[in-house]
Amino acid sequence: MKRLLIILFAFLMICSFSRTASAQDPSELVGRCVLDVGENTTYLKDYVVKLPEAYSHDNIPIHKNTAILLKNTHYRLTICNSNDSKGQGVIQLYNDGKKVGSSISPETGKIYHSFDFLCNKTGSYQIWISFKGGEEGFAVGILSLVND
Repeated sequence: MKRLLIILFAFLMICSFSRTASAQDPSELVGRCVLDVGENTTYLKDYVVKLPEAYSHDNIPIHKNTAILLKNTHYRLTICNSNDSKGQGVIQLYNDGKKVGSSISPETGKIYHSFDFLCNKTGSYQIWISFKGGEEGFAVGILSLVND
């Protein structure tokens, strides 16, 4: 009986370890994404996001952050999905409730890795990160400065 309990305990530990080992570490994901931002950029901020699946298409979970952006400054917003993310991340930029940039094309629905934004007004901007179709997901958004 004692031997059976030890084997069962060892089996549970191995299963538990393999699940945690497969999940991508947030700092690893941020590091990988920062390297993918592109040349001539300066990292400013990262947004690590893990969202549950939406209960309905009317109530899709969104991670919202605020950033102060400066006039006449060229920014790049990048989204990187975790290797084990079910959903595909989308990053969008809003100012005064109006969408001013997005990584998803409204015409085709194609999701891009990043988009550039030339700020024409200093102010508070909202960065929204969600997952296409309201799927569950794990991703990181990166705000960077493009050095022209």
